[in-house]
Amino acid sequence: MSQDIVLDPADGLTAGAVGQPGRRVFMLQATQGEQVYSWVLEKEQVVAMARASHELLSQIGEHEMTKELLGKGPLGASTPEFDAAMALRPDQPMFRIDANTISMRYEDAGNMIEVSFTELTDMELGMPASVKISVTPRQLAAFGVQGMKVVAQGRPTCPLCGHPMDPEGHVCPATNGHNPRAR
Repeated sequence: MSQDIVLDPADGLTAGAVGQPGRRVFMLQATQGEQVYSWVLEKEQVVAMARASHELLSQIGEHEMTKELLGKGPLGASTPEFDAAMALRPDQPMFRIDANTISMRYEDAGNMIEVSFTELTDMELGMPASVKISVTPRQLAAFGVQGMKVVAQGRPTCPLCGHPMDPEGHVCPATNGHNPRAR
């Protein structure tokens, strides 16, 4: 069992992947000072968290930050500075995240967003470790943009079934493998 972690506030929150498309390991990473914290999660969880960050920012009236980050300005997502700031730091992941426990909530008093989750464990091992990470709306917007960038760097998805397409070919379940575009 790992220890519970509270980063209030965190200096950064990012998502990234290690490995080649089709065999990548996705990671969530937070920093506080020189300390780096990393956790493993699935690609679908990165997508869900990125979308949820945009939805939450829209609900609290901070959606313009995402639009600003998508621009080509000095801190825009298409700049090397953004890529460097959002890159994963070398670190060993602490544990795999339980997808059913990921949540985001807005704290109006401090204008912060709390991202929380717990460790995926076998119930016989005892209580899972929990993590609470407080970030600013701007940090959450950058996380959302980065999450979608990381996912987009993988294998292309089939327009018919939505499954990843391998370079060697794709047997599309939507056409029983008879999709001429996928060959």
